[in-house]
Amino acid sequence: MKTVTIITLILITSLASFAQNGSKVVHTIKGKVVNADTNEPISYTNIGLEGTFYGTASNEEGNFELKIPEELSDKNIFFSAVGFKNRQFPVKQLFTTENTTIKLQPQSYDVDRVDIEAQNLVLIRILRMASENIRYNNGAGPFNLHCSYTRETTKNDSSYTTSADVLIYDKTGYSQPSVLDAYRSRKYRVNKAGDDYSFTSNMLKLDELLAFDWVRSASEILNPALLRDYSLSLKDQPNINGKEYWVIVYKQVLPTLEGSGDFYATAFEGTITISKENYAVRNISAKVTSPKNNRQDRSLAIAAGNTDFLKNVSYEFTVDYKDLLLNKITLSKDYTYKNETFSEQTVLQVNRAHANGLTTLTSRDYFPGK
Repeated sequence: MKTVTIITLILITSLASFAQNGSKVVHTIKGKVVNADTNEPISYTNIGLEGTFYGTASNEEGNFELKIPEELSDKNIFFSAVGFKNRQFPVKQLFTTENTTIKLQPQSYDVDRVDIEAQNLVLIRILRMASENIRYNNGAGPFNLHCSYTRETTKNDSSYTTSADVLIYDKTGYSQPSVLDAYRSRKYRVNKAGDDYSFTSNMLKLDELLAFDWVRSASEILNPALLRDYSLSLKDQPNINGKEYWVIVYKQVLPTLEGSGDFYATAFEGTITISKENYAVRNISAKVTSPKNNRQDRSLAIAAGNTDFLKNVSYEFTVDYKDLLLNKITLSKDYTYKNETFSEQTVLQVNRAHANGLTTLTSRDYFPGK
């Protein structure tokens, strides 16, 4: 069993958020966390202010530094590490000491069990920070996204391609991430070459596709209220283009609509890649299995007596982010419909984004125009 020490944590809360709110740093606490029995440093100790997401972690040598905003100076500060008893006391108690030594008493545990629980708590904290910092890490609206849409469909032994240009207008962008705000503020227009008006946006399922942008809606794995519904584990800590990331695996053993976005999901798991520098989300992916789906949207129930729905559904999707915005959504989906087998490969690629010279949209197109 891997221990929690494989998690190289630098959980420094985004001070930018406090700066944007006009907060004043009243004190900087510097210190070292050590074993009370041996005086050896305790690496990666979880350090935070009670009742907030504000905190940090000690480094490999046990050293830490934490800037305390004025509005949090009356909080208690806690120290917790695997294999040691927690400590907690008023943060102001540390203001009078230039270099503080925090001594933690060793405590015996069932290592396998505690390692999993401790790692899960740390990963929950990372995901909370990612959610809390969406409005600082991603672009505020209004803006336009110029996208290309392609879907390659294989029906039994025949294949065909659907393509279109999609213009998205987002009034508020990622400044107010929520499902309701995404629905109210994000509109789109579909343009397809030629005069074929036989397919609608429902057939393109753009609403369903855009719903995979969990950063915009702060939903599913980025909804802090749902985090304890997932099993979490650290998959990797890659260096990508000179920057370090966490790759976190998430899974719901018993999928829920809120957790997976699929009303009938029976299997749901995926990964999310988060920057260690600022908790920005780089990538989200998931695999879902469902015995059936509503034709209009995977999140909708199927009315009793309705036989017009997709069966034996399995799909994988990936959402990539770049330059503060959505960059690409890919969806691979297999299902049966009216005893015929379908396989779909759908891509929504953002080709250009801008905040000047905007085209303001007030609705979603249900029929593509010229």
